[in-house]
Amino acid sequence: MTRLMNRVAADTRKGAAIDWFLRRSAGPLTAKEAEAFHAWLAQSPENEEAYASVELVWSAAGSAERHPAVSARNEVLVKAADRERRTRRAVVAALAVAVIGGAGTGWYSLTAPKPLATQAFETAVGQQATVTLPDGTKVTLNTDTVVRTRADPNRRLVYLDKGQAFFQVAPDRRHPFVVNAAGRTVTALGTAFDVRVDKGALKVVLVEGKVRVELPDRPAVTLTAPAPGKAAAAGKTVEQATEMSAGTQLVAPDNADWRLTRTDVERETSWLRGQIAFDDASLGEIVAELNRYSNRKIVIADPDLAQRRLGGIYKPGDVEGFSRALRAYGVAEVKGEAGGELRVVALK
Repeated sequence: MTRLMNRVAADTRKGAAIDWFLRRSAGPLTAKEAEAFHAWLAQSPENEEAYASVELVWSAAGSAERHPAVSARNEVLVKAADRERRTRRAVVAALAVAVIGGAGTGWYSLTAPKPLATQAFETAVGQQATVTLPDGTKVTLNTDTVVRTRADPNRRLVYLDKGQAFFQVAPDRRHPFVVNAAGRTVTALGTAFDVRVDKGALKVVLVEGKVRVELPDRPAVTLTAPAPGKAAAAGKTVEQATEMSAGTQLVAPDNADWRLTRTDVERETSWLRGQIAFDDASLGEIVAELNRYSNRKIVIADPDLAQRRLGGIYKPGDVEGFSRALRAYGVAEVKGEAGGELRVVALK
């Protein structure tokens, strides 16, 4: 009887892991859903292991889907218009069979969280890429980014040497996930967050879960973000470390002036959807961000024009679309000059 009850509990746990995986794959969780997800993970190490195993099976299924023989078969069996939807449904079904029908410890030993290897990943200017690490963590690299991983028996060590990356961390309580960036560390157990390094400054946006940001070998200092609805200026200063909760961002231009505030995570992670979103930003800031995605830089010669405040959603590399938006605002336009230079000039 005990063995049967344990088997039922294991099947229930694996079924819940699949449900959570599918809900997270469909898009960002709401604050309430994210809280429930992490509460479920925290109930037991077995829950974390079940979820990590589902992610690994999915990753393996994705690799099989990309195999030339499978792709050729899909051309015959699936119409182009809904190939992605049907393939996903088939993989999910196979995933459910593999997880629910897994044979206990034998199956788990095959799909248990695996340590990271010593590897390096890099994107060029204007390029983005997504990689799945051996533990099931998914890392999306933004333009001009270098990410390294290092083998370690106790931790999952990642180094963001430059650029920006979004991490969807596979839960593994026994091996904390540590991102080293701009002389600080961001530590997580199972969560989703964005890290950016820009000329020594660090920016972390937490989408779900909790992370800890600190200067290595420094005593901890608690920092609390302002409550929802309060002004960003209510953020406090910290010198050594802080714990972040979902819906907040940390900006650390140096080791002394850290600012933790609430933020719009949809806007801050819009680059994952091929967009750059702004709300009341200066034209100079907008152009600087767009220039990250192209070797052909846009220049604003007029300092007053650079201070004009704008909003909107722009597509990296779409200079003509950006110029149309500026004209629609009645502010300026982008003109190509001799030698290939792009200049923002005021409308006359």
